[in-house]
Amino acid sequence: MFTYIRRINLLFIIIFLTACSTSIDKINSIHNEILSENIEIECPDVKFIENLDRLNINRQNKNIYNVKFYEVKWKCYKSSDKNNADNIDLLVSFLIEYEEDIKDFQVENFSFIIALINEQNKIIVNKKFNRSFLSTSKTEILESKESLINIKVKNSKDQLYNHKLLLGFYQNIKDKNL
Repeated sequence: MFTYIRRINLLFIIIFLTACSTSIDKINSIHNEILSENIEIECPDVKFIENLDRLNINRQNKNIYNVKFYEVKWKCYKSSDKNNADNIDLLVSFLIEYEEDIKDFQVENFSFIIALINEQNKIIVNKKFNRSFLSTSKTEILESKESLINIKVKNSKDQLYNHKLLLGFYQNIKDKNL
């Protein structure tokens, strides 16, 4: 009997230590997943906009680097709040490939767009996002773990899975002549 009580106490201590050593963000996300009343729904197709799936940056007629979408993860759900909106949560990471040796390391900027279109090809949501990174001379993956992109579609009469979610790089005319 004494060993049984000892094992239970040991189990509680392990649970307590594990809970205390876990980050608050992880605890909050687990709490939200368990207690959330969001209803998962089927997601739309996610596609890259033709000819805007890569960004080439040139300086002084030299191709310095290319940026490509590396990975896109998404989750769709109907929120349980009073708005009852359809939601798409996105995590996007980028692959940055350097073509020329860089001698002056600096903060580099680029923009990308996300558009949600319905079955009739009408734009429902479009957003532009800016990202920056410190240039290096090695290929790298730029992850945006801290910035979850949330797209809300209020009063959606259609099923979200009938829509298309498009991603592409925003290419300004002045970007071409840097």
